[in-house]
Amino acid sequence: MKPTSENVIQFESLPPGEYLFKIKAKYGVKESEQFVYKFEISSPIWYRWWFYLLLVLSVTFTLYLYFKILLKRQKKSAQIEKELNTSKLTAIRSQMNPHFIFNSLNSIQALVLKGDVENSYSYINKFSNLVRNTLTFSDKEFIDIELEIELLNTYLSLEQLRFRENFQFEIEHSDIEGIKIPPLLIQPFIENAIVHGLLHKEGLKRLEISFELGETLVCTITDNGVGRAKSKEINERQRPGHQSFAVSAVQKKLELLKSRFTDKIGFKYYDLEEDGESLGTTVIIHLPYVSE
Repeated sequence: MKPTSENVIQFESLPPGEYLFKIKAKYGVKESEQFVYKFEISSPIWYRWWFYLLLVLSVTFTLYLYFKILLKRQKKSAQIEKELNTSKLTAIRSQMNPHFIFNSLNSIQALVLKGDVENSYSYINKFSNLVRNTLTFSDKEFIDIELEIELLNTYLSLEQLRFRENFQFEIEHSDIEGIKIPPLLIQPFIENAIVHGLLHKEGLKRLEISFELGETLVCTITDNGVGRAKSKEINERQRPGHQSFAVSAVQKKLELLKSRFTDKIGFKYYDLEEDGESLGTTVIIHLPYVSE
């Protein structure tokens, strides 16, 4: 049988502790037996000693993890900065290849001995500009794209002097104004194409360089040389175990830049063939850039 009424007693703000609740019913002069209820109000969890201990341990552990991660990031940042500084010296070495310096000076000497004063002066000026700009740019994190292209033009002009009329090059670029790129990263790939591809080719040697702006600056270098397979065969015969220092140095620098910018940074080689015959090699380089 359901009760016809329901009586409720509420205690709004009793502090924690043990209580006795006594109750009896009274009707007229009659009283019921007294009932006693014992109950306890527990302390809130935040009033208990183990909660404070747990809180202190949690805060201590969180701070420990925070400073550990912060220290790890600082060490990584310092290591990257150290490696970038080291790569500046490496860039100079990779840019100023002893063979290139010797060949350039030898070609300029030939002009002097021929009595070609005008051209010898012009190429001496180009060579000095190349050396000066290489030293200047190696100390910078980013340079204007126009300065990099000018440096490549100077380098290729000196190489053209060595090959004379058998070497042609072209640099195509449009809609890339107003950006800056890390310096001295492209020339080693051009040198690689010349030394390993074009140097062993008979007849006209062509080198094409183009730039395209997207999420990264895409630099495409194509040569009509003997191809990587033939070049490897020649190098193994002439210089067993030789590895390109310049490209290896650039690869390390690109790995450092990848950690700071985007994982799309890097380079990849492609062999150009037709009916089993090598038509040359293409290398596509993805470089980071910043807008002015």
